[in-house]
Amino acid sequence: MEPISVTALSFTEYAMSGQRGRISIVSDQRRIYLSSEQWVAGFYNPVRDAMRRAANSPDPAAELEKAVAAAHEHGRSGQARAFEEVREGFVPWLRSTRATGVPTGAARWQAGDLTLRVRPHLGLITPDGSRAAVTVYVKEAPLTQEAANVALRVMQQTMADVLPGAVPLVLDARRGRAFRMSRRTNLAKLDALIAAEAAGYVVHWRMSA
Repeated sequence: MEPISVTALSFTEYAMSGQRGRISIVSDQRRIYLSSEQWVAGFYNPVRDAMRRAANSPDPAAELEKAVAAAHEHGRSGQARAFEEVREGFVPWLRSTRATGVPTGAARWQAGDLTLRVRPHLGLITPDGSRAAVTVYVKEAPLTQEAANVALRVMQQTMADVLPGAVPLVLDARRGRAFRMSRRTNLAKLDALIAAEAAGYVVHWRMSA
């Protein structure tokens, strides 16, 4: 059997999709991951790169504006509009944190035959010295706390390798809303859910071959 390795964010998007949409979303993800054409997987890469630059820029809005302008000039259908929506949500949120960027590491998380690659898009340090590792969600559908918890739990379990001592966050960039794990979350039930979702992902991946 071929190894199955996707990002924690791709897995989260699978977990948040409805039952009817799961085979479709895995088929799309499988096509992207196995594609030899870089543009297939790179739709959001320019705006994610701009977000990283913005975290250390005296003018964060200018970094996002460059990505929007480039998308208008060279982007594919819908890219400029998507980047504009990311800019409108992300820039005010970043300013509200008063944080600057710090490097993050990478880790892998294993569940059966599925490997999740964990590499937050942003590492941030606030004026009081606290740190956050931020996975950025940029898709059109709003993120929910339940879906964010999947990514947050995987991040929790790999934080020692990614950014020691940091708080994991998942940012819905278009809406400027950051999710963190509630202390009231039942982690045992969440772990069981993630294990079941991982098994389902493997089945759907192999069915879509």
